[in-house]
Amino acid sequence: MRLLLVEDDLKLGKFTKLMLQSQGYVVTWVKSGSEAMDYIVLETFEVIILDWMLPDISGVDVIKRCRLADVNIPIIMMTARGTIDDKVEGFNAGADDYIVKPFEFDELHMRILALGRRSFGRMTNELKYEMFEIDYHEHNIKFNDIVLELTRKEYLLMKVLIEHKGGIVSKDMIMEHVYTIDEIVSDNAIESLIRRIRAKIGNDISPFMIKVVRNMGYRLIKHA
Repeated sequence: MRLLLVEDDLKLGKFTKLMLQSQGYVVTWVKSGSEAMDYIVLETFEVIILDWMLPDISGVDVIKRCRLADVNIPIIMMTARGTIDDKVEGFNAGADDYIVKPFEFDELHMRILALGRRSFGRMTNELKYEMFEIDYHEHNIKFNDIVLELTRKEYLLMKVLIEHKGGIVSKDMIMEHVYTIDEIVSDNAIESLIRRIRAKIGNDISPFMIKVVRNMGYRLIKHA
């Protein structure tokens, strides 16, 4: 599941992103309302977690702009403003849920799951793209119905490639989703990881390949 986290507090944003990633979510973290709108237009997200107080436009205004543009992604408003009037304002703007700071991460996680069930009928634990299938619960990936033997980093990288369904995954995105913040990552390390995955999916004989897009990143696509 892809989440957009909009939070300008660096400490809270970093913590929330890491905790969400530990649950298997793909998280894009931005720090302003204008950045959020840019991503909402360009990317696909299942849930938006949105702070009220942002440095440019407020979270309430972001919600209003989304709803006026017929963007119906479920939105959780995240704020220290916890009065009834504040909640009414947030819900009237178009928020789907409301969580008051400070909060326990488990509460946020449960609210995301609840929105998933409400929006999609049930919370899926799987994602399929062509012959690939991610099982988020078991943390494994099947290729042509066979579970791939992957290391943790190989799994995380394959997961991002599959989730983008043939779209370009940049090296910055790989560093964000595969490596920890304190790791020093070279281009050679990423290329070595890609080579190992190619060997495991049979890049030369498989219907699929991981293609290099020069100066941009990588794509998981069918052989031409």
